[in-house]
Amino acid sequence: MTKTAEKMRNHIRQNLWLYLFTGITAFLMLCSIIWVYHVKVLNAPKVYSDGFGYYLYLPAVIHGDFSFSFIEGWEHPFDLMEVDGGKIDKYPVGVAIMESPFFFLAHVVCLLRDALTGSMTATGYSNLYQYMVLFGGVLYWIAGTILLYKLLERYLGFSGKASLLACMVITYGTNLFHYASYDACFSHVYSYFLFNLFLFYLCWYESRETEGKNRLFHTCVFGLLAGLIFMCRNTNIVFVVTYVFYGVRSWDTLQKRLAVILRPTRAVPIVLTGIVTLLPQLLYWHAATGRWFVYSYGSNEPFYWLAPQIGNFLFSVRKGLFFWSPVLLLAIVGIFISYKRRRQLYVGLVVFLVLIVYISSAWWSWYYGGSFGQRVAVDFMCLFAVFMASVFDRLETMKNQGNGRWKLFMGLVYGYCGICIVWNIWCMMAYWYRILPSDGSDWKTIRNIIGML
Repeated sequence: MTKTAEKMRNHIRQNLWLYLFTGITAFLMLCSIIWVYHVKVLNAPKVYSDGFGYYLYLPAVIHGDFSFSFIEGWEHPFDLMEVDGGKIDKYPVGVAIMESPFFFLAHVVCLLRDALTGSMTATGYSNLYQYMVLFGGVLYWIAGTILLYKLLERYLGFSGKASLLACMVITYGTNLFHYASYDACFSHVYSYFLFNLFLFYLCWYESRETEGKNRLFHTCVFGLLAGLIFMCRNTNIVFVVTYVFYGVRSWDTLQKRLAVILRPTRAVPIVLTGIVTLLPQLLYWHAATGRWFVYSYGSNEPFYWLAPQIGNFLFSVRKGLFFWSPVLLLAIVGIFISYKRRRQLYVGLVVFLVLIVYISSAWWSWYYGGSFGQRVAVDFMCLFAVFMASVFDRLETMKNQGNGRWKLFMGLVYGYCGICIVWNIWCMMAYWYRILPSDGSDWKTIRNIIGML
């Protein structure tokens, strides 16, 4: 056996449970897509609502029409947003960039099929395009979850078991599975991937010394990732605080960190690369309105900074984050458990959590329209995974130390996770079958969901 084959074999053996988990889950996601959109036809079209607004830039490329007049007669209605200077697609271009490999693969296949059969499927929105976008969402979930696992195990020091459990719980115990399959056309699974990639890259970069040309290249990657995060969902740009607060444990370490990241050799390449990354968005805004910077959501969709709906955002029966994904409360416990150790990402993640909850709940539509649960939280599931892993890690430490109560606590935590996962999957099925409405849930809705038993 060659060294390469032996190395591959060892790699698979070491990561067997991770690959089994991602493989089985991806298969279930693909089956769910076929079940929802082909077998039972529980929803149509496949790319719809906000997802259509994100996607629309791609067919605009092949039609050469960024006024989007080509959608007349399509099955999905769409209204442009009126802003100073003209009308625009209010959704940013980042999701379209992330979807583009799958879109253009579908386009090549449709062109070949049309040439051979005389059909007219290369429209940019026929079935194959839409299915490819959803299948792409599953692949982004796979890549993002592997990155998250490696982040937890390799750079944050959690065991493979704790890392895998955290990934499993956020996948099956929250709306992540739903937004990586049924609603993969929305922005959330792409942000999930980018957040995980950003944290993994940050820990990789800070854990080693890079010199000369390589150092400049690797520094620029932060600007690229920050730009993509912004273009997928603008408010998510606050995630860069994890870069600012990396390794910070006190005021002294904060001062040292600021001195490092504000060096011109770091700050200038990141800023310039970020600006270059934003060019597709800026060029579109300028072409459509004559202005380089536009608040694309208009005056009718404001933030109420002095009246954030934090309580509703977190706990309401309508769309409360912890109401519909109660397993995430375990991560809040993890924040307190891991305070003393405060690993390198601790402060940045806690600061980000405070900021993103405030910003998200200050949006005029704090419930974010039709959705399964509080969908914006899918973007930053990595945060909850880190602190859940802290809980699982503490249970392992108690067991290894011979703490007599470890069985009790392990039973309570695992039992709670199991109940939450079963409840979440049941609610997800209720959402697919429209027993759980896309908005306006109340206590009667809960009774209806329980009545499915």
